This record gives sequence, structure tokens and C-alpha cells, in this order.
Amino acid sequence: MRLIKILILVIGMPSMAYGANMRYQLDVAIETQSKTLSGIAHIRASENQAMTFFVKNLSNLIVDGKSVIPDKGQLMLTFQTDQEIVIRYEASLEDNGLKAAQFVDQDNVFLTGNWYPQPDALMEYTLSVTLPKGFIATSEAESVEIQKTEANSTFQFQFKHPLDSLSLAASKNYVFKKEAYKNIAIETYFFKEDAHLAETYIDYTKKYLAIYEEMLTPYPYQRFAIVENILPTGYSMPTYTLLGRAIVHLPFIVETSLGHEILHQWFGNSVFIDYNQGNWAEGITNYLADQHYATLSGKGVAYRKQIMADYNAYVNTNNAMPVSAFQSRNNNAQKAIGYGKAAMIFHAIRKQYGDETFFTAIREFIHSHSFRIASWHDIQQAVENVIGDNLQGYFTQWIINREDIPHITAEEVELLVVQGKLTLSFTLIQHTAPYFMPLSVTIHTASGQTQRAIEISSEKEKISLQLDELPTKVVIDEDYDLMRQLLPQEISPTLGAIMGKENIIVAISPEKNELYQPLINALGLNNITVTAPQEMKLTQFKDHSLIIAGFDTPMVNMLFGKQERPKDGVRVLVYKNPYNEKEMIALLHAKNANEVKAITRKLSHYGKYSLLAFNEGKNTEKAITESINGIPLLTRNPPHALQPDKVATLNDIIPKIIDNRVIYVGEQHDQFAHHINQLTVIKKCHEAGYQIAVGMEMFQVPYQKALNDYMAGEIDERTFLKESQYFNNWGYDYNLYKPIIDYVKSKGIPLIALNIDKHITNKVSKQGIDSLTAEEKQQIPSAMDLSNNSYRHDLYQVFLLHQKRFGHQNFNYFLQTQAIWDETMAQTASQYLTDNPDSKLIVLAGNGHVMYKYGIPNRLSQRKPEPFSVIVQAQAIDKGIADYILLTQKLKGKKAPKLGVMIKEKDNQVIIMGIGDNTPAKKARLQVDDVIIQVAAQKIQTLADLKFALFYTEMGNLVTIQLMRNGKKITTDVTLFEQEQPHHQKKKEKKIDTP
Repeated sequence: MRLIKILILVIGMPSMAYGANMRYQLDVAIETQSKTLSGIAHIRASENQAMTFFVKNLSNLIVDGKSVIPDKGQLMLTFQTDQEIVIRYEASLEDNGLKAAQFVDQDNVFLTGNWYPQPDALMEYTLSVTLPKGFIATSEAESVEIQKTEANSTFQFQFKHPLDSLSLAASKNYVFKKEAYKNIAIETYFFKEDAHLAETYIDYTKKYLAIYEEMLTPYPYQRFAIVENILPTGYSMPTYTLLGRAIVHLPFIVETSLGHEILHQWFGNSVFIDYNQGNWAEGITNYLADQHYATLSGKGVAYRKQIMADYNAYVNTNNAMPVSAFQSRNNNAQKAIGYGKAAMIFHAIRKQYGDETFFTAIREFIHSHSFRIASWHDIQQAVENVIGDNLQGYFTQWIINREDIPHITAEEVELLVVQGKLTLSFTLIQHTAPYFMPLSVTIHTASGQTQRAIEISSEKEKISLQLDELPTKVVIDEDYDLMRQLLPQEISPTLGAIMGKENIIVAISPEKNELYQPLINALGLNNITVTAPQEMKLTQFKDHSLIIAGFDTPMVNMLFGKQERPKDGVRVLVYKNPYNEKEMIALLHAKNANEVKAITRKLSHYGKYSLLAFNEGKNTEKAITESINGIPLLTRNPPHALQPDKVATLNDIIPKIIDNRVIYVGEQHDQFAHHINQLTVIKKCHEAGYQIAVGMEMFQVPYQKALNDYMAGEIDERTFLKESQYFNNWGYDYNLYKPIIDYVKSKGIPLIALNIDKHITNKVSKQGIDSLTAEEKQQIPSAMDLSNNSYRHDLYQVFLLHQKRFGHQNFNYFLQTQAIWDETMAQTASQYLTDNPDSKLIVLAGNGHVMYKYGIPNRLSQRKPEPFSVIVQAQAIDKGIADYILLTQKLKGKKAPKLGVMIKEKDNQVIIMGIGDNTPAKKARLQVDDVIIQVAAQKIQTLADLKFALFYTEMGNLVTIQLMRNGKKITTDVTLFEQEQPHHQKKKEKKIDTP
């Protein structure tokens, strides 16, 4: 019997031998009131042979008139030529621990295993079943005769082909319907309340028979029946399928599962399975049914990707096995191998040799093995006969020997012009023992896409492709034609990924345990560690997947931003772990125990989803978080052509943005032109009569009083710069921002410090959030969203640059730092908007904090949804980067003088560590290890003091400097002049500020 994928039922099945003209007549009588069965088996062989019969749970066994006691549930019988052996037996059909195999009450009989002496060979059966009056029965049969008496009905099932087993379904509640397709009888046996489904099932059956007779060979039998079962099961047997009443009304059953079961009539029910060498039938049925239907609806790529996602979720080194070891699915890991990986093996053969060759080989396989037992080797031989090639290596690699699947990554990707040819080169790494396999490379260009086929067989291979056009994107295996391990960025966070983890931390408060424990149990997790949320440290997250019970847990806010308490009965959200993209975090919400109870049996069947909502046991929402497709090699923006006479100016877009309550204007910090553009936006909004405020990344929240005092005219600029700690906390020349600050001060426009204290971010970047004191933790936002994968990916690229230049070593700390930075600015802005409901806010920040909206904009919207516009400056044109991109000609500006030294701060001293060539310091003969103690009569103890003193001097002036050199105080004069950097140094050093 073949099992459908809806509900799992495993019945012990003997290993089949080839029956040599065996005949088996079975006559049984069933008493439904007493739940007993008595039977007589007449078995005849046409030649001498020995045979094993499985008689588990049978009693009072009499063989040829002699009582026998089976050995471990088996009978060993020896047949002489044309000898008939008669076995009489009885069976109790009471609950015997085999509920999935048999069910009997006064109105129903369902027997699918352990109810007759079952041989370990294929046999031709004749079955006679006597049941109480009123029953309608069906079994494996091409014709049925019924004899009725006043008390009983006897059903004679005729079947002229060998079978590997017998089953029986009978009920007093069946409504029988029959139609025909060509010469095939189509029958339905539905319970009275579901009888209206018959027409739909018959119509779909005709459609599937037409599909598979055209694709494969004629239907192997003269009858197909759809039979409803009282148990929550799904079976396929020769000539009929047995479907549980809990599922027959579900729409996807006729759209997918019914076709799957009909296809099993070819694979598994007429070509039988050699289980000792592996169950191949589920793989090919999955491929030509479920995956085929997905492909017809345009979802074939997604279906194959889900196969690999399931493998990634459920299969690990402890439960992996070769495909040839799969017999039946007892768990999700076995399904991922026997259904999923096996299906991909057939897909790969089809892709390699084409449709015509593939289906010719499958038809050859069916013809040569109909009503015989077949193995993977027989499939290999059928394909080899058609293609004329030896596939031993392929089948050994993918089916017989190996428990793993390929794991491929790409490195050293370069797009170059080589000897006049546009050339893409890259290195592919196999992280498992090398497979020999083909790969497709999809090359996207502005004019379309093409695919190139490559083959790899080594641990490390250099690939070079000549291209005809500049690519916009290049991806390996974008269509998921190869069974392989997915990269982390290809994997969506799903409930199945949580269910497949071997070690899970469950964060749950003791008072919530009773409510949430049934949900956690429903996921079938084997190894969990339970802890209270308040006892967890962020450092624990990086090595584990987590389940967090309750959306209102503070740790949730620190990972995914402020979460509103859902109104659903049960809600499940699965995210990637922000600190380890290979791990997942599931958030659970449950309204009450009744809502939990209503879904505990269903929950594990929704493994492929990232978001789930249920109310009163019904699924009301489900979604899968998007992820990339394929192994990415490179992404490039196509060249963009702009017509100069049709390009909008900054003034043109002001009317389109001015009505928004929040306007973000990004910048590259060291560009004067960018700050003049920001000032233009501020002026236009103010001149239009709006009440506005300006929020700036460059100032920190603890120093807001200094900004207020300066705007109010209570302190002068020198005091403002000192009290706001500008030179301590911001690395860019104040002259860049002075025009903006002077304007807002003159117009009485509030200036808002958005950023967090630099001391906090410095500490987190080195040691993480857990290093903060309780008082310091009070200063960071109460909610932080780390769940945006694009944000994480882009920050990682920035981290790599910082790692090389500034020595950052821990990406998780870097991520925390940037998130604190963005969340603080969003939180500060949100608070200002709340406190000032009639005011707009113009936010000035680096492009990285506003582009793609995942920095400040979306975080502010989570706290306080308001209409907004985003402007970035001098960024590449890319979809979704902003509402507007400003491209401005560079503008020179006057900056504060610099000495041209590298310094370090130690013990309130500023010590020269290096001196640049052709700098004021070099010309004045300053030396390494000199301690600067005074500049222009200003005491110097910090770098900020030095910057402050130089800011209030003029370029070209002579400035007096006091130094300590070798313990002696030295006074010297330095002429300040503008330094020209060599062209090759400008890009490298443009963001490193040295005085």
C-alpha cells in the first residue's frame, strides 16, 4: 500500500519475493458486534518452494488440520508442486495497538494490515468477505460480485494480477456512485454526509487518468475507486484509494493528493517496490504528481526550493541516510529524503537528458516491470537502455552510497575585460566530498536572461565565462534543478526550521507555562532547554534557535521592535535569529487554553510557513518570508539613461514632499553640496509657513540642553560646541553643518539631537549590549528590530570595511551598535512628533541611516505611523533605495585648518603618533612623541580640545603651539595652510579625520 502525504500511517510490510504462479483464495467472515474475524486461506503453488507468512495478531491457527504456534509472528511453509495448503485462523479486531491498521464497529470495517496470513511474495488473490446485512464493501478488485441473504452479504472480489497485500473497506453508511472513463470504471464510496463530493472526485479522476495515460502508459486496471475512511488516513491500493473523512472535503485533496494517489496505481501498485533496496515509488510519484502540478501552475521552482528547505530543516548528521535506505516515512526527515531528495533525482535525470528520453525510459520501466517487484537498479537499467550510457556513477553517488547532499559556495567573483572579452570568473567550493554534477548559471542582463551549463567535480574549481553583455545579476542554480544545501540567505525562517532543530531554548515565564506547553509539545521537539526570559543574555542567542512564549516579553522588543499583542486566538511568527542567520526564533501568542487545544493536532502540518494565525482552530492567515533564489554571484545596476531636459530639480520635488510630516534628507557627511541641499529643503518648508523642527544625527540626546540654550541665544557658539560635545562625538568639520545651524537658530526653528551617547555605542561595539550597566541600559531603546535581512546584509558589508580599517571583530556587536543608533534616532524623533502634534520634522542623517527605509524611517513608522519621504544623495540608482536621489555637482567649502598629525589620547595628554608629508606640522618640525599642551592659548587635553582650537583659527595664520618634548616645554609657531592629498589617498582617507 502506498501512503499519501497528508497523514502518516506506517504498517509493517514484508519484503516481497517473486511468487511463482501462486494462487491464494481467502474467505473471511466478520462479526462486527463481537469484532471478530474467522478465515480460511487456500494457497496453491505450481512448483516446489518455501514461503514465509506473517501472522501477527492472528490466533487459533490450523494448517492442513493441525494446530500450529507461529514463531515470532511468522509461519514457514513448504509447498510441493500443485499442492494446496489450507490455513484456518481467527482474529480479534479489538484495539490491539494497531489503530492505524484496522478499525471495526457496528457500522464500519477498515482493515489495512495484520488481518490474514500475509505471504512474503506477490500472489494472485481471490477474496470473499461475508459481512452483516447492509454493508457495502470494496477491496483490490477489477470486478465485484455480491450474494445477499436475509442476514448477510458476501462480496466476491476478482483480481487477475499479482498483489503484494490485501485490504478491505466496508460501511453501512456508504453511498455508491459509478461512472466510466473509456473502459475504466470510476467508483465512489462516500459516507452519506459527503456523498455530494462524488461528482467532483469523479471529474478530477477522469482528468488525472487522461494526464497519466498520455504521459505514461494505459491505466493498469479496469477500475478505480475513491473510498472514504472513518480514520484520519490516506492510502493508495491497487484499484482504489482510501481517504479519511477529515480530509476529503479539503480543496487541495482533489487538486493534488488525488492525482498523487492515482499515479501510485502505476508506481507501487502495479510496479511493486523492492523495499530491501529502497522505496523509489514515493520519489517518482512526488515528482510526476505534486511537483508536476506545481510546475503547471508556475510554482515549480518554489516547490523544488521547498524540498531543499525541508531537507535543511529536518535532516542532520544524526538522521541522514542514503536514498536506498528509505522504505517509508516515519518522520519529517525520512520524508525529506524518500519523497523530496528522491524526486530531485528524477528531476535531474530529466533535465540532463530531456523530456523525450526521460519519459521513454519511464515507459520502458513500466512495461518491463508491470506486476513485478522493481528496484532503483531496474530504473537505472531502463534509463541506460534508452540513452545508451552507463549511469552507475550517478546512481551510486546519489542513491546508494552517500547520505549527504552537495554544499556549494562561490568565491573570488570578478567581472573583467580580458583581451577585449567581457569575462566573468569565479571559484566554486564543494564543502562536502566532491560530487560530479551539472550546474546552471543564469545571466540576467538589461535585455533578458540566458543560461549557461557548467559541470564541476572537484573540491575547488575556477570557472570562466565570456559574456556578450554587461550582466545585472548572475545566479547559480536559480531554478533549483540540483538537490543541494541552501545558503542561509536562501532559507526563509519557517516553523519547520524550528521543528527540525535538535537543540532549542524555550523562553517562557513560569506563569505562562501551562498555557504554552501544549503548543510547544505539538511541535514534537526532542531536546529543549527551558529558561525564564529575564535570565537570558543576548550572548546565548548566537548558538541556538529559540521559542519565545508571549509577544509581550521585553526580550522580543529588543530583537524585533515593539510588538503589539495580537488579537488572534493563536499567532506564530518565525524570524531568523538576528545574531546567527542559521538559527531561527519563533514567537508564540495564545489567547487562552481553548484556542491552543483547537490547533495542537494541526500545527505541525504548517511547517513551511513563517507567519500563522488561527481563530477557533481555523487558519486565518499564513505567509512565507521571502528569500533570495539561487547562489548569487554578482549584482550590478544597469546603466541608467537620464534626459537632462526632463530631469527634475530639487525645487521641482519640494511640492511633492512638503506635505509629509517627516522628511528624511540623507547625506555623505563630508560633502558641502549635500548640506546646502538639506538647507534648501529646510528653507522651503519654513518659507511655506509650516511649523518645522530639524533633527540631526550629529548631536546626542544627553546634550539636548546645549542645543536648546544656543537656539534660545542663552549661550554663544563656542559654549554650544563645547557643551554639546560636538568635537568629542562627531568626526566631521563643523563648517559643514554651520550654515544649517545658523539658519535654524536665526528662524527660531527647534534643533533636535537624535543620537545616543557615543559612550554607549563605543562600549557596545567592543563588548555587546550585555556589557552595559543597568544605568546604561536605561539609555538604550526599549525596542529594537533586528529582523530585517537586507539591513543585516548591508551592514555586514560595512562591517567588513570597518573590520579592516578600525579593527572591529564581532559582527553581532556591530549589528547591535548600528541598531541602537538607528532605533534611538527613531525613538527620539517619535517622541518629538508625539509631544509636538502640529510640527513637521526634517531628519538629517547619513544616507545609510535612511536609504531603503530600513534604518530610521521604518523604525519611526513602527512607533508612530506618519507619512514620510526619503531623499538620499549621490547614491547609485537602485529600486527602493529612496523616494528621490539627488545628484549634485561637488561644491568646495572652507574647512577648519589641520596640523597634519596622527595623535593618540592618553592620561589627558594629546601625543603625536605620526606626521604627514607636506603638512604644517612637518614644516614646523614637530616630532613624533611630542605632547601638545596648548594651541592658540587654548589648553589641550583631548583631541576635541585640539579640534576646537583649530576651528577658531584662520587658514594662513601663524599659530603658537606649546609642546612637551623629552620632558621639556617647547614653544613654536606653526603656519596653517591647506593640505593637498595625493589623488590615490583621497578616497582611502576621506572619512578619517585627523587634526
